[in-house]
Amino acid sequence: MSTAKPQPGRILLIRTDRIGDVILSTPVAVALKKAFPQCRITFLVRRATLPVVENCPAVDDAVAIETWMRNGRLRLRALVDFLKRNEFDTAVHLFPRPTIALAAFLARIPRRIGTGYRYYSMLFNHRIYEHRKTARRHEAEYNLQLLTPLGIEAPEVAFALTVPEAAEQNIEQWLEKTGVHADEPLVVMHPGSGGSARDWPPEHFAELAQRLAVEQKVRIVFTGGPHEQELVDAIMKRMTVKPLHLVGRLTLQELAALLRRADVFVANSTGPLHLAVALGTEVVAFYPPILACRPERWGPYGRRDDVLMSQQEECFRCRKSARRWCECMYRIPVQAALDKIIEKLTKKYPERPKK
Repeated sequence: MSTAKPQPGRILLIRTDRIGDVILSTPVAVALKKAFPQCRITFLVRRATLPVVENCPAVDDAVAIETWMRNGRLRLRALVDFLKRNEFDTAVHLFPRPTIALAAFLARIPRRIGTGYRYYSMLFNHRIYEHRKTARRHEAEYNLQLLTPLGIEAPEVAFALTVPEAAEQNIEQWLEKTGVHADEPLVVMHPGSGGSARDWPPEHFAELAQRLAVEQKVRIVFTGGPHEQELVDAIMKRMTVKPLHLVGRLTLQELAALLRRADVFVANSTGPLHLAVALGTEVVAFYPPILACRPERWGPYGRRDDVLMSQQEECFRCRKSARRWCECMYRIPVQAALDKIIEKLTKKYPERPKK
């Protein structure tokens, strides 16, 4: 008599937080499809991050949690009804939330996988006991650990994101109109982080962009959300050579197209940084020496050498500070970032004259 466990067939992945977190969760879908090719994967995310999972070939369906929200509150019964109708046999809570965990429980999804250290962990019948706050693994690896109850041990972190052709055409047309040629080095800078970490200061971004444009003849494009227009304006006012910018003007798919087109992406710890890594673009990133933000957990995956920090040891003064641009971020030198970018550009454009 066979004792083999039934393979998962209809899987619900749940990650209802920010863009970077969702990107770092997509390797879970890739690993599941590799292990169970016939399974059907539905990803439950926020509406803002739908384009990420919609452009992951391992994901069959994508739904937004806002579908079952009214006046900012989740309608529990409506979500339970949806889960029952879709007959999910497995739910993986990559970003556990109590109401969603309760919905999966009430829908009687047979396998409910989540962390074991929350007050509502009793709602999961497969629990992973691991504290993420210690930053002993990368977030992408923590996510994959949740697959061990399904017999998937130590899968590789593999991203598989596509970029819609229409988005690529839009970006190419914009670059052509603004005079950026295909054989010119292109560096994209994203100076904000949406409050997810501490930021490299605006005057440093301004000096870096100015020197790249003047000394290296590199085309610079700034990106950011609509709320970061003031920040980018402050940076551009410090420059004598005015770069291009697409702040608040890109869809997420168009941002992906621009990042894939870029030679180097320069950013703080932010979602677009993980998007660039997932698309295979070279990056230079700035991180604070604070445990909750450390690159060991939140850095560009597999690119630790591309991270610049002022120091490796924990800075307790900056950790307690609420300042967006703390002292440790000011101490990351512009020259270090410039050297890294030039090194990457030289590899791609070996015939360019050295400055």
